[in-house]
Amino acid sequence: MTVRAEPTATRLAIVGTAGHIDHGKTALVRRLTGVDTDRLPEEKRRGISIDLGFAPLVTPGGVRVGIVDVPGHERFIKNMLAGVGGIDLVLLVVAADEGVMPQTREHLAIVKMLGVSRGIVALTKSDLVESEWIAMVTRDVRALLAGSPLADAPVVPCSAVTGLGLDALLAELDRQLASLPGRSLDEPARLPVDRVFSVEGFGTVITGTLWRGRVRTGDTLALLPRGVEVRVRRAQVHGKTVEEALAGQRTALAIHGVERDKVARGDWLVAPGSLQPSRAVDVRFELLADHPRPWPSNRRVRLHLGASEVLGRLVLLEGENPEKSDSAGDRAPGRLAVRPGGSALAQLRLERPVVAARGDRFVIRSYSPQRTIGGGVVIDPVAEKRRRRGGSVAQLVVHESGSIEARLLERLGSEPRMLATAHVAQMVSESEVAVGQVLEQMSVGGEVVQPIPGRWLRADRWASARGEIARVVGDYATRHLARFGIAKGELKSGLKGAIESTLFDAAFESLLAGGEIVMRADRVRPAGSSWEPPADVARALEKVEADLETAGFGVPDTATWLASVSHAHGGGPAGAAFASEVGALGQFLGRLVRVSQEYCYTARQMDDLEARLAKHFAKSPTINVAGFKDLAGVSRKWAVPLLEHSDRVGWTVRAGDERKRGRL
Repeated sequence: MTVRAEPTATRLAIVGTAGHIDHGKTALVRRLTGVDTDRLPEEKRRGISIDLGFAPLVTPGGVRVGIVDVPGHERFIKNMLAGVGGIDLVLLVVAADEGVMPQTREHLAIVKMLGVSRGIVALTKSDLVESEWIAMVTRDVRALLAGSPLADAPVVPCSAVTGLGLDALLAELDRQLASLPGRSLDEPARLPVDRVFSVEGFGTVITGTLWRGRVRTGDTLALLPRGVEVRVRRAQVHGKTVEEALAGQRTALAIHGVERDKVARGDWLVAPGSLQPSRAVDVRFELLADHPRPWPSNRRVRLHLGASEVLGRLVLLEGENPEKSDSAGDRAPGRLAVRPGGSALAQLRLERPVVAARGDRFVIRSYSPQRTIGGGVVIDPVAEKRRRRGGSVAQLVVHESGSIEARLLERLGSEPRMLATAHVAQMVSESEVAVGQVLEQMSVGGEVVQPIPGRWLRADRWASARGEIARVVGDYATRHLARFGIAKGELKSGLKGAIESTLFDAAFESLLAGGEIVMRADRVRPAGSSWEPPADVARALEKVEADLETAGFGVPDTATWLASVSHAHGGGPAGAAFASEVGALGQFLGRLVRVSQEYCYTARQMDDLEARLAKHFAKSPTINVAGFKDLAGVSRKWAVPLLEHSDRVGWTVRAGDERKRGRL
């Protein structure tokens, strides 16, 4: 019997084979679909599967299935792992004439670690053995599956040669897939690259199982971890060009924007901004129950996630302390370890970036010799380096099992800046829509705030930022009675180490709008208190003004008259501070005008100068330095700074060595 794809399918699923070498996986797929998944010349020559193979199937019940056929040889486990990460159901193939074999066990352990809970056992080559033998092999399979999510998986005797049992196998396939929940089409697209090649006229082509979302021709996607954007030129599903590929389909995409040699198995194509690469991933790790000894912390391992294999170290954050080292000396006394069948919170510290999402299942294999030792689930895909002490593990417990509200509060609690909804959603690996709804609810309860639309902050951090600004404003006003308040620029600069810039701006505007602070010119003070400069400072300012005006435009430099004011008030630090207050008051009130670093003039002097210039330009179109010296009655020492000030305020406009009339 050969079943070929028909255009009547209404649902989608990915089925992966698993099982020992030469148990008939490829032959079974070929009989079901008419497709020989052994495409490599070496596979043809040696008669074994080496790499992944793919074939389409439409079941009698109308499910469009993409079959991923994996190699069974232990040397090609890496290739097997690259294909089974996104499957909905496993077709565990056991040859009836051989029964359960080593790779049967390892493949089963892998699909268990990947969270595959639906499966069918195909007892191939059943035409070669007696019914009593089939019954015995079935008992062995049941014993193997006992206690696993596949404990009740149907066992179907069949033959790819005679067609025995294939109708029953397809019927079981439909039954197992009937309650399969649909994959999310509305989430950002995510596709692990398991094959890449070039096609003349189309350039780089990648294939993979679309884990979530949808991809259309013309879409822009991010290639991670490389971090480049590519455009989809064409999409195909099992060799047929489509306008849109959907989650749950085996997909081939011709992409523009990257050369073939810049893409590799293990890369990801994702919606831009939806995921980010990281060298540190927080996980819940589980050691296989049949592993011969406890697994120690910080040993080098191979992480398999999606189609990628990445080397790194598995650092346990909890576990037991073995009392003595093993024979290889891998466990020093006091180092954490997890026992067979046990689990522990851990962090994977990787040698190159991996692209993960919260909830992803992964497999861990030992570095050397290569053997599957366990697996687990991703808790935090972009993690900071954690230590066993200092509350780090408690934070991770919240990330693992806490409500979305608890996770959001914990995440926002460590952030000193406001975050966009999309960024927060990425941090907790939830959809932007869901996170936005939860944050809105939490804002009603006062746990979070939204100082700027679409930007979030924990309420206590918001209160802290506002309180710190108000405190500094108040302290300044108390210390500097002669000043209306602190300059806003000085306030922001002084707090830049404590309050991020955009948060400062939002908190400052909030205090201002709420009437908690008041602003005059560029200076800020607490609201609710009247301000009058101290009488002694005001009198000193009047004297400075009189002295400057007595000098005409040949005023003493600022340092000189400040020293004079300081001396008149006792000198020393106290006198210098008093003189500074006099100068600040004069500039704030607009009664002193600073024309350069060296010279200040009174406002009345500036009015006089403006009037003199206007009178001059009424008679002459230009003025040079010599003419200005005569006009102001000063030498070049004062004339140049005054002319430059006139340029800045627009009274004059420089034209070479002369000035023309400005806004006079």
